Amino acid sequence: MKRSTLTEKLILYFLALGTASIVTIGLFSYFPARKALIERTYDHLTSIRLARQNRVESYFAERIREAAIIASSPAIQELFISNPPGQGYKTFPFSDNHFRNILSSGNFSGITMTDISGNIIFSRQSDTAFRMIPGLNRPRPSAQEFTHYISDYAVSDKGDLIPLSVVCPVTIHGKVAGILILPVRQTQIDKLLPPETPIGGLGYSGEVYLVGQDFIMRSQSRFISHSIMNTHVQTIPARNAFSRAQGRERAKDYRKVEVLSSYSRLSIPGLDWVILAEIDYQEAVSSINGIRNKIILFGIFTALAFFILTYVISSRITRPLVKLKEAVVDMGEGKLETALSVSSSDEIGELTEAFNLMANSLHEKDKALQSERMNRLRSSIDGQDKERQRLSRELHDGIGQSLIAIRLKLALLENGISEKNQQHFHTLTTLTDSLIDEVRAISNALMPPSLAEFGLKSAIQNLCNNISETHGLSVEITGDLPGKISGRKVKLYLFRIIQEALNNAAKHAEARRITISSSIIDDQLRLCIADDGKGFDPDSPCVSKGHGLINIKERAGLLDGEAQIISAPGSGTSVQIIIPLNKNL
Repeated sequence: MKRSTLTEKLILYFLALGTASIVTIGLFSYFPARKALIERTYDHLTSIRLARQNRVESYFAERIREAAIIASSPAIQELFISNPPGQGYKTFPFSDNHFRNILSSGNFSGITMTDISGNIIFSRQSDTAFRMIPGLNRPRPSAQEFTHYISDYAVSDKGDLIPLSVVCPVTIHGKVAGILILPVRQTQIDKLLPPETPIGGLGYSGEVYLVGQDFIMRSQSRFISHSIMNTHVQTIPARNAFSRAQGRERAKDYRKVEVLSSYSRLSIPGLDWVILAEIDYQEAVSSINGIRNKIILFGIFTALAFFILTYVISSRITRPLVKLKEAVVDMGEGKLETALSVSSSDEIGELTEAFNLMANSLHEKDKALQSERMNRLRSSIDGQDKERQRLSRELHDGIGQSLIAIRLKLALLENGISEKNQQHFHTLTTLTDSLIDEVRAISNALMPPSLAEFGLKSAIQNLCNNISETHGLSVEITGDLPGKISGRKVKLYLFRIIQEALNNAAKHAEARRITISSSIIDDQLRLCIADDGKGFDPDSPCVSKGHGLINIKERAGLLDGEAQIISAPGSGTSVQIIIPLNKNL
């Protein structure tokens, strides 16, 4: 499982904090704004509803007053005086001039006069129109039992719409002589609630309409054609309007669309109507939705900017810590000379300074330990070389000389040996010669005399010849070893390095060919001892310590150089040595 970095955690924490802040501010801004907008919409609907309500109520009050004036006009009075109640139906002349004068206002589309029994005295409209007026077919014996009112819409048997009418009693000498019926022009009623337009104050979905007690629409809908006496409005605002007189609420309208509604009951004699002003909820809150979208968009951009800012700040905070972590890792890998720059005076800066002090202290202690180790190693190697030199000298001067003396004496005795013992003498002579060669070889291996007498080149050449003869290998030398190296220890260390590499190739690599190449580049001696053997994995813990790789690296280190072992199974081995000559001449 991938672990989160400190930078990622800081970004996550800051981003979460910033997002929470933005969301909180957005919510505290959006919901009060939406509530205020809805309240403002309700107030606007109520204002429009009250204006339309006053217009409707005033209009019908004016029509009742106008009807009362017409009913008391001399022409109407004379007509009923000439046709007293109870005389039966009789047609009386009523000129078109009288008719035009009565209807000059243009509010009424016709006129009908009846006696108190409902018999027509005069009519400029269909018989159906007035006979369907509620209560018209019932006699009214007195003025106290019959007042002015507005008859509601009705639908004929044929489905025709019977218009609103002003019904007014005609009284003569304090008694009801007849009834005056004046149908109101529908065009005039339509003007009370004109068709809504987007610029009319109610947007694209708002409307003001009328509903009767039967919950059927009494005005033209904005959305449904021929809605008068056809469209049912069984909605919560309509029902509440009849029970509460007035109010406002959010509910579904007759289209099943969620609206904001303001409603009230109308005060019109004869009509039990309510008026409703409504607008679609979605349109009402569209402006706040736009604000919401702007808030969301602003929040997104703010979050993005906050993310970038957080990333920059987090990176600045964590960058020294990351460098410090990398420095600790390097220190764990042995790079004790690591030092960090201090770029701040805060706690991170103090931590960096403490790390530098610790690293410097460890580096100094490591240098001391390495120096002590190298001194011990140098002393050990030098001691070994001295011991080898002593052994070589003793073998050469002691045992070697004794064997040579024995061989000379055997040569003097050769003529005196009987034929019978010649075979034994010859065997003894051969064994002595073999011992002399072996002692000489061991002495040369311990400390080749050619190294001191003839130099490094000659010693390495002799070493290569011995390896080739002993193990049957092809050893090739390319390049020239520097002849100006004069230090005894330096020559001895280089010789031991090459000797160790050749012995490893001959004894362990199963090689057939060995190549020694040398060059001097930038005042550095570069040696390469390569073989075509079986190779091995230098990093494997199974590599035998007897391969002498440690000895090679240690001797190169004593010369301030370095050794690199390059090998792979089946690909041979290459020992590459780099020695600075300016320190070892």
